[in-house]
Amino acid sequence: MTVRSGRVSFRSVRVAVLVCVAVVSFFVAIQLLSASLQTLSSVVRPILSRQTGPLSYVGTSWLSAYVMLNGSIVAAIALSLFSADLITVLELFLLVSGSRLGAPGIVLLIGALEFLRAPSYSLPEAMRLGTLTFLVGLTVYAPATVIGAVVIWVTERSTWARDVPVDGRAGGVSLFEPLTTAIIDQLGAAPSALVAMLVLVGSFHLLDTLLNRISVDWLREHMFVFLQHRWLSLGLGFAVTAVTTSVAFSMGVIVPIYNRGYIRRDEIVPYVMGASLGTLTDTLLVALILESGTGIAIVLLLFGAAAVSTIAALSVYDAYYAFLEAVQNALLENNRTFAVFVAMLVAVPFALVVGPG
Repeated sequence: MTVRSGRVSFRSVRVAVLVCVAVVSFFVAIQLLSASLQTLSSVVRPILSRQTGPLSYVGTSWLSAYVMLNGSIVAAIALSLFSADLITVLELFLLVSGSRLGAPGIVLLIGALEFLRAPSYSLPEAMRLGTLTFLVGLTVYAPATVIGAVVIWVTERSTWARDVPVDGRAGGVSLFEPLTTAIIDQLGAAPSALVAMLVLVGSFHLLDTLLNRISVDWLREHMFVFLQHRWLSLGLGFAVTAVTTSVAFSMGVIVPIYNRGYIRRDEIVPYVMGASLGTLTDTLLVALILESGTGIAIVLLLFGAAAVSTIAALSVYDAYYAFLEAVQNALLENNRTFAVFVAMLVAVPFALVVGPG
């Protein structure tokens, strides 16, 4: 009994230490990336000026979220670029919203892995939750992007012209400034930026790895009660994603039980909508770490616009769900249609990147 308790205690301490390592690494990486980009502004600014127009920023972050399998990392880089005064407020908003459109890529990957593990159904069927997540994200964040861009466009430019700093010293964030300065002095700005991005990706990966070790049986058993009520389902999806800062975890919990038919599609949609909103919480944390008042306002603007889209959809839920069901049934009708859909997932953001803005 004592030996078993000791093993449990050691495992708990080890997990706690790793969580602290991931969090500290995340904080350092964000500040290091921002400081490095600020030093590299003369090099990075001409590269960013090659963007063909506002829509190209949406497409770039959308595709980047696919590549990194994490929209939050892309949003963090966008906030770092803004903190270094390399992009405008509108460009920041479009980069963050584009990262949300590309975020469902990880859910599609989870579905594909589920198919490889249990190939008792077709690949389109295995990826139906990923397909549904993408459709929900598109119907939430496409209108939110338009709403937010219009708000930025019509408001006084002076309102957004200057970034309002937020004092982060109370949270201990500025304690890492001497460390980031020393790293840049030793390695140089460009290598430091690369190191920061690697550490950022590593911190997210470490958190996801730790979350994957958590037993989710209890959560799966008790979530059925919430899923039967759409507003509770919305809140559950938001809470799980916000607390874990991982849409891969919140959606990964329900992929197996959804694919096996234990949850109806109409029950899962509000949960997916809540998870989609919850992905912005870690982006808000990045803005706080960078002590960017304008960055915080932009994230809250996108969150508010997405919340408006979500509430509007839930207010006419029967019609909204009927639309989603019709589209998804059409996409999963046969392998050829599904292949066209997958191709469009890449072709549309690519077209936004290369097309006239």
